[in-house]
Amino acid sequence: MIMTHYMELLLLHQPWFLILFMLVPIVLAETILACAIFGLIYKNEKSTRWQSWGRKSTITLGIFFILATAYLAIFYVPSITNWRGPIDYIAIFSYMLAVIPAALLLLHELGIICQQLTSTKKAIFHAVLLILFVIFTHFAMVFGMANPQLAGYVPTQSSIHMDHQTMNHSTMNHDMNSK
Repeated sequence: MIMTHYMELLLLHQPWFLILFMLVPIVLAETILACAIFGLIYKNEKSTRWQSWGRKSTITLGIFFILATAYLAIFYVPSITNWRGPIDYIAIFSYMLAVIPAALLLLHELGIICQQLTSTKKAIFHAVLLILFVIFTHFAMVFGMANPQLAGYVPTQSSIHMDHQTMNHSTMNHDMNSK
């Protein structure tokens, strides 16, 4: 199977890029959602603690995702010389588009934007941004795991060889002590 560049990115430097580019953003987004839900359930001092934890998670997500997207935009995407069709584009660019709601969530949480909104409208704005972030990152994951040939990509012999090299290199055991 031919891989998308998104999948190749996750396979590079295993398990670190998988953790950095998939696990961390999704866990932070799910933490924010859980904090919002528990903040609604509890109507006492526990609610304030959940809101505080959600705020910290939102700020962390915003900063982290801006840095992750900057890395992709500066170092990874420019190195791609052979795009593998529409599925490949959708996977990479939907992931990178998720920086927009992530950055807006950060600005919102820091009180830089939406200061004039009521608390209800702020909560709605926050929820919509979080939903958009999750949609974009899930599109990236789903399309990133798909075979680019499904959308008509026809690999050249050299791209098949490079794909197999990437798969073999990323799954090799680099531990010098193992025998």
